Amino acid sequence: MSMVILRSTLLRISVAAVILCIVLVRSAYGSSGVSARKCSRNSINLGKLIDTLLTDYDVHLLPESEGVNVTIELHVQGVSGISEITGDFSLDVMYSEIWQDPRLAFKHLNVCATNITLKSDFRKKIWTPDTCIINSKSSSIHSSPSENTYLILYENGLVWSNFRLNVKTPCSVNLKMFPFDSLSCEIVLESYSFNTDEVRLLWHDVPITMMEKVELPDFDLIGWSTDHQRLEYPNGIWDRAKVKFTFARRYGFYLFQSYFPTSLTVISSWVGFFFDVRSVSARITLGVSSLLALTFQFGNVLRHLPRVSYIKCLDVWMIFSVIFIFCTLVELAIVCQLNRWERERQIGSKVLGHWLNQIRKERRSIALRKNRRHIETRANGEGIKKRQVPSIITKANSHSAESPTKSTQNTVLAQTANSVIHQNKTADIADEGDSFSFDDEEKKLGCFWNVVQRLVYAICPPDRDWTVTSVQVDRCSMIMFPLSFLIFNIVYWSIYFMKMDRPM
Repeated sequence: MSMVILRSTLLRISVAAVILCIVLVRSAYGSSGVSARKCSRNSINLGKLIDTLLTDYDVHLLPESEGVNVTIELHVQGVSGISEITGDFSLDVMYSEIWQDPRLAFKHLNVCATNITLKSDFRKKIWTPDTCIINSKSSSIHSSPSENTYLILYENGLVWSNFRLNVKTPCSVNLKMFPFDSLSCEIVLESYSFNTDEVRLLWHDVPITMMEKVELPDFDLIGWSTDHQRLEYPNGIWDRAKVKFTFARRYGFYLFQSYFPTSLTVISSWVGFFFDVRSVSARITLGVSSLLALTFQFGNVLRHLPRVSYIKCLDVWMIFSVIFIFCTLVELAIVCQLNRWERERQIGSKVLGHWLNQIRKERRSIALRKNRRHIETRANGEGIKKRQVPSIITKANSHSAESPTKSTQNTVLAQTANSVIHQNKTADIADEGDSFSFDDEEKKLGCFWNVVQRLVYAICPPDRDWTVTSVQVDRCSMIMFPLSFLIFNIVYWSIYFMKMDRPM
């Protein structure tokens, strides 16, 4: 009995649940069907709406008499390339312009939509601000497969127009800091047909957006900035919106392909200093090969750059590298010449010392000529004394054998003659000591000659003969060339890294 009651209870519950589900489903479908039928029955279709909006619509009249504010924005899809030769860059961008046209509002109409997307043909039937990229070298609308444009009408009369463009615009190229330079590329927008009284261009709150990070082989996009200007033309003032993209060159390629190889080329040219002095052919081959390798590397870099008349950062490096290698060849010529003179004379070369010694000898000859003049002048004044003294001595010697009495007198005469000779010698020595003072004749040689003489006496004392050998020149070059190249590197990198106006 209880089982029968339980079964009947479960059956009633199941039937009630099925009925409830059917009611809920019918109510849901019934209400939606009524709404859809109501919208489709009373609403205006798209074709009729467009005809209604374009009735009495004048394309040539402004939407508002006081002018139209056009908001613009750019969505950058990618930068396809930058060329220093032509001075431009190419990018793909989605350009949007937004303005208000109350004549196209359809909120008061019974339309089952808040916005309508239309084909690009509809643009020809309504007023547009005629914005253009005024500084573009070339621009085109993508067609893949159809033209990539659209236009959206909102119920309040807001118009949103969008284009997908490929644009090529100029860049300001300044290669003075190459390869540590940066480029600035601009896109300039303005209305081609309407001046400021009719159309005013305004940037969106977020004017520039990037679909993804821009990756280029030679450059990094380090920033962008927007600007608003007004430019005066003969027929009025036009609004201008400008965006500037700044690209920094990636200099890692040039460090490994230019700076590092040229440094090794310069260093390898110093190996010749360790060769034997007589290995002339090997040293010439090394120097000339280094010079040709450096020239080839420099030409390979210049081939991809415009022909500018100013000096670039890399030019300074290459020029000094060429100078260093050329100086090694000059050093080789000096060493070979010194070695040849050494072989000819079988003594240490006196090439550089010879010039210094010649100046010293010239100074000595001037002093000697001056001494002779002093001696001759004194001799003219004391000529009688010099002639009398030998006669006295002769008489004394001739009469010494005649008598003992006269010998005493002759001795006195001889002593007197010797004292006179001693006085003359003392005067001559004093005159010779005074002859090395600077007098009027030496001053006539000029200030430069005196400076040279003093340097010669400071560098090359009278008791020393200067000799310079080929081995000494090579040993000095082993130290001076690397030291000079190190100093050049310190100065070069310090100056250009301080001038660099970009992040490292």
